[in-house]
Amino acid sequence: MLNQSPYNTHVRSLPMRIKFLALAISIALLSTFIAPVFATHMGGHPKLKTTQLTVDPLPECTNAFQCNATFLAGDIVTFTGILTDDTGRFIRDAKINIYSFTATEMQLLASAVTERDGTFKTTWKAQFMGTKFGGETFKQQINEVLTIFAKFEGDNKYAPSQSGKIVITVKIKDMITVAATDKKLYKEGEAALVFANFIEAEIEGKNIEYGNFIDPDSMRATYDGEPVELSKKKSGSYTFVTPPLTVGHHQLVINPAKEGYNNRVGFITVQVSGFFGK
Repeated sequence: MLNQSPYNTHVRSLPMRIKFLALAISIALLSTFIAPVFATHMGGHPKLKTTQLTVDPLPECTNAFQCNATFLAGDIVTFTGILTDDTGRFIRDAKINIYSFTATEMQLLASAVTERDGTFKTTWKAQFMGTKFGGETFKQQINEVLTIFAKFEGDNKYAPSQSGKIVITVKIKDMITVAATDKKLYKEGEAALVFANFIEAEIEGKNIEYGNFIDPDSMRATYDGEPVELSKKKSGSYTFVTPPLTVGHHQLVINPAKEGYNNRVGFITVQVSGFFGK
């Protein structure tokens, strides 16, 4: 049996050591690339940085807890705030959404993108989120209470977060239709001149506070059941001239509509007597 020298044993074992070393390096590199992929497929992900989203109190707030601000439909509401991480560092270029939610749905009101200092600013035109109707000729909406909050949806670096809730009330003005004729009583064959004015008003119980003359967005008018058109003279003021009158009663009905207003139907009756000249 041949004896092996220590030198020969060392030389022969060197390639095996190199192989083991190469295998160890390969396994280390492979785990570096496979681990994130494996984690992704298994539902894991690198830990996202915690964020904090704050909305500034509205100037119209009446208290520091829920806000309880009141706006008229059509008012511009401005939302501002800031987004930071858990260390207080500003987060820039992040999309912030402003939502209104109820027990059944959540609606997007406005969006903004944060600036370099993490702040954002956006506006929303106050409006009813659900329109209620009280009939074909009388659209009646009531005050609506909205709960609003801001939300950052998160991204591949930062975790989602949302602000505290703000409670506001959206009120609606009334648009009152006032109609009058140039005379109280007409004789057969005459034509009546009808004046129609549209005035904004705020009604609280029995108190009415009148505002400016305003134009409806649209208007339906009928005279004795037939569609007619009114002529505009100036803002909020219109006229209508009847055909030659016959003895009896004739009625003009005006049904205006304007966004952000309760639209109160107006009407006037034209009386024609057959006793003139007798």
